[in-house]
Amino acid sequence: MTDTAAASAGAIPADELWGHPKGLYVCFTTELWERFSFYGMKYLLVLYLTKYHLFTDQMGLDVLGSYAGLVYALPLIGGMLADRYLGMRKSVVFGGTLLSMGHILMAVEGYQAVFYAAGSTLVENLTLASGQVLLAGTVLAEDITIRDTAALNVFYLALALIVMGVGYLKPNISTIVGQLYSKDDPRRDGGFTIFYMGINIGSFTATLLCGWLGETFGWKYGFGAAGIGMIIGLTTFLYGQKFLHGLADPSEPEKLKKSVVGPVNVEHMIYLLTLPAIAVAWWLVQHEHIVLASQNVLLIVSIVGLILYSMVYDKQKTNNTVAYSIAGIAVVSGIYAVLVNLHFIPGSEAFAENVLYGSIALIVGFVVYGFRTHNSAEFGRTVVLMILILSTVVFWALFEQSAGSMTFYADRVVDRTVGDTTFTAAQFGSLNAGFIMLLAIPFAMLWTWLAKRELEPATPVKFGLGIVQVGLGFGMLILGAKYPDAAGQVSMIWLILAYLLHTTGELCLSPVGLSAVTKLSIGKVVGVSMGTWFLATALSETVATRIGRLAAIDTPRGEVVDVAAALAKYTELYGFLMWLGIGTGVFMLLISPILKRWMHGTH
Repeated sequence: MTDTAAASAGAIPADELWGHPKGLYVCFTTELWERFSFYGMKYLLVLYLTKYHLFTDQMGLDVLGSYAGLVYALPLIGGMLADRYLGMRKSVVFGGTLLSMGHILMAVEGYQAVFYAAGSTLVENLTLASGQVLLAGTVLAEDITIRDTAALNVFYLALALIVMGVGYLKPNISTIVGQLYSKDDPRRDGGFTIFYMGINIGSFTATLLCGWLGETFGWKYGFGAAGIGMIIGLTTFLYGQKFLHGLADPSEPEKLKKSVVGPVNVEHMIYLLTLPAIAVAWWLVQHEHIVLASQNVLLIVSIVGLILYSMVYDKQKTNNTVAYSIAGIAVVSGIYAVLVNLHFIPGSEAFAENVLYGSIALIVGFVVYGFRTHNSAEFGRTVVLMILILSTVVFWALFEQSAGSMTFYADRVVDRTVGDTTFTAAQFGSLNAGFIMLLAIPFAMLWTWLAKRELEPATPVKFGLGIVQVGLGFGMLILGAKYPDAAGQVSMIWLILAYLLHTTGELCLSPVGLSAVTKLSIGKVVGVSMGTWFLATALSETVATRIGRLAAIDTPRGEVVDVAAALAKYTELYGFLMWLGIGTGVFMLLISPILKRWMHGTH
């Protein structure tokens, strides 16, 4: 029997290394280098934009927010295309190719931006981006920053390629690992543990190496190293395809060969249509407010739609006119309020804010009505799942300050020197992956130990504990701000403790999150539910940078002048985030008995 035939028959080829299929190590290495490339550039991003191209904090955070939001949203589409057409192997190869191209382009720096302060006199002619020429001897009436717009356009193209590449690769490399084992294979969990260790090794080493290269020798070296990592990952996957034994090939290869226009078949058309999609992504990474508006609208529609579906799921319930009416009004009013507040459409923001409160009240009424008329297990579990999903927006919006405001914090107000060694700000991003590698197994053992004694917390309790801990992490930064050194800087130990608490919070919430989606969702819409989960994660990435803008500091020359003022501003922001995290987490803990009852026995 051929490998492909064996795969189709459900037999897993016995081609092993160290007790696991060789294909696992192919996926492990590919994902390690993909995460190396992703995290290698992520923590350099805002520093590069604000220090080299002299973006304001707000401009830099907006680019990070739109980019990260798209990165976490598009894997849903990439997974669907792989399931229906391309198959996982082709999707990973195509995605890896796009990623490699994007990371290579990230190394194109162009010339460094130049700042001209108001009141200064030009010593030579100056051409503005608009084409206007200011003659030598002109006294400037306002601040002017001259940037390399051509290099920035290449930079945006690089981000667009990475966004699309992650969309194709990220959801499918994980799925391939699952395909390597039969459902009842006892090695399955161990295989995923090895695979996820690759993610954290890639993240940890990349942030240390690329963060050091980029800030020490030049941005192109940090971005270039990330690009080399992705090329190594793609090469590894191409070489190791034979160890997948056809398990990741398209389920219906004849679909891909079907002609669309002349010699252009379905597979070619998917690749060709990716080109205009890249152009759209290029535009979107420069328009954060549109990304945020789209995420809000889709999340509102998804949550209300899933709750409504759970209400009408029981076919014996036929009178749903009231439910449809309330849901429709809530969705329309909520979307209107969001679009006005994000300046996407004109209107009174004060009025839109009242409409938003009204739409929230309608959704609450919608849920209450559902419990009175459709109090089924499916409805209760769906409501719990939506509450859990909404709570993750708060968690990840706080957690993802790491690549934004916390990186600025490390760069501007933290004493990063230990003896003769000075760490770069970007390198602190490695702490999360490092702590995960140290603590993931102990946490898994803890849950198992508690479960044997029937003491393991329910899923809502774990969510609450996780959100409280991410809030307490910012408490460490507030505490550290009380003990600055003579230069006004904060000891790095406080930032390390913040990352430690954020990681323990993540270990309480993240591993059980995807499991909760599969357990609480109605079977027929589990894919939509999973998409809603990832959509909430994408939204939180953009919300995180919006929150970070609250502590934006004016650095026209790329450097902070007043360290004490910067520390005060960050401390004010982190005080708000601390109470937001603790308050939301305590609220989840208080309502957890209710949520547990609505889960109808699902643990």
